[in-house]
Amino acid sequence: MQHIDKLAIGLALLILLGGFASAALMKDQGGVFSDAINQATDRIRETEAEQSVGNLSPPEVENEVRKAFSFSGETVIPEWVFYRRPARLELFRSAVILPPELAPGWLAKVEVIRDASSKSTIHRISGRHSIFDRADVVSCNLEMSEGGSEWSKIATISSVQSGADFVAESVTLETGKSYSYRITTRARSTSSIAFASGAEVTTSGASGAVLYPANSIWRVSGAQIGKLDAAGNFVPGRVTVQNTLWNWDSAAMKRNTKIITESSQGTVGEDLFGTGFHLERIQDTADGRTVVLKDSGGKRMYLKNNADPQALNPDDWVNTDADPAEASDPEETDGNVTEVGDAEETPTKPTPSKRAPARTGGGLFGGGDDR
Repeated sequence: MQHIDKLAIGLALLILLGGFASAALMKDQGGVFSDAINQATDRIRETEAEQSVGNLSPPEVENEVRKAFSFSGETVIPEWVFYRRPARLELFRSAVILPPELAPGWLAKVEVIRDASSKSTIHRISGRHSIFDRADVVSCNLEMSEGGSEWSKIATISSVQSGADFVAESVTLETGKSYSYRITTRARSTSSIAFASGAEVTTSGASGAVLYPANSIWRVSGAQIGKLDAAGNFVPGRVTVQNTLWNWDSAAMKRNTKIITESSQGTVGEDLFGTGFHLERIQDTADGRTVVLKDSGGKRMYLKNNADPQALNPDDWVNTDADPAEASDPEETDGNVTEVGDAEETPTKPTPSKRAPARTGGGLFGGGDDR
């Protein structure tokens, strides 16, 4: 019995010694993998300086990292070796980051609209909003300039979409004055790259000046000063008076014309076309002959002989330049660079030149045309 126990103990010792010998000679596969991963991680750290937004190519470590995890055939890796020698893998890839873009809006037309239902006149402005990408619009304002004065905000446009058409109206205007318009847009970047200084605000080209017309205009012609004739008799002055008004029902102009003679001193002349005005006097001034009309409330109008009044139904303004958004060629234009030339005024619709008053034989209806 003791002999059997000795054999068993000897056999166990032999097996144990064989196991230790085998473990000592067996290749540590887990350690090999861990070392390969650590080498790849060290390589990544060495190339961190090369990983910038400007460098679009990834660092040359991907194959090295993949190699650390590749093996062929059947391989048994004891789980404990990874607990003993843990490994960590970090693989970075560069990403393309584009800057925000904001192009100016574009004005297409300014119309003079007469609304018969409300008997009011407005300016209607139409065009296209700014084109933007990787940005959100913070504000979009319609601005106005009266007679070339400073620009002022008159309306805020909401729900702006990139390149979308818009229509806005201007109503608080003054009769006989001309107005220009433009669109100013402010945006914020939604990219990780911010706008360049000042690039977050853009303004469209200005429209041409458009008149805000009156509902009624006056014109005088052939004005003559009272004088003595050859027989010594006093001949009162006379003038051709014309009143043109806008007829809301027919959406057209209605014109009344009449030759008026000066009344005797102290006598009120006849009412002109039911307007409440009458001819007070005709006089010579330093800059030409002037006809004075007066109403019952004491209000006076001073009309220059043969002067052309402002248009009662003025022309609209139409942009003669093509929309740059439609004219640009994406194959020839760098999307990140905008070329800006010298500032030029937006072409406006030609304004008819005023003709010098011709000497006629009597204004609108004949007779003398003294000046």
